[in-house]
Amino acid sequence: MPRPRVLAPLWFALVLLTPALFGLPGCNSPAVPPQANYATIYGTIYDGATGKPLAGASIVVDQVLSATSGADGTYTISGVPIGPFTAQTSSSGYQPHPDSGTVGAGDRYLLNVSLYK
Repeated sequence: MPRPRVLAPLWFALVLLTPALFGLPGCNSPAVPPQANYATIYGTIYDGATGKPLAGASIVVDQVLSATSGADGTYTISGVPIGPFTAQTSSSGYQPHPDSGTVGAGDRYLLNVSLYK
């Protein structure tokens, strides 16, 4: 008669839960909040000549993260790694606009941009 397999589920549970219990990297556990290593960049993109918000403009951070401005010209980019960053804002018919800055852990960095034709 075969033995019941009691240890296999216990071992499997320990393997899956151990990283989360100790806050190891790659685990969304309370010990290491995910937002602690990232920042958020937000703002409004304007038409530089009229001062009106510009809808549909693109902003790209570090050539990886991006957002498109809404009808009110606002955008938000979350998950920006801490440290220095570069940003490029563009929209059809406008000259691209470069920016740079530095963000810390958990920062909300305001970056308003005016684009010109």
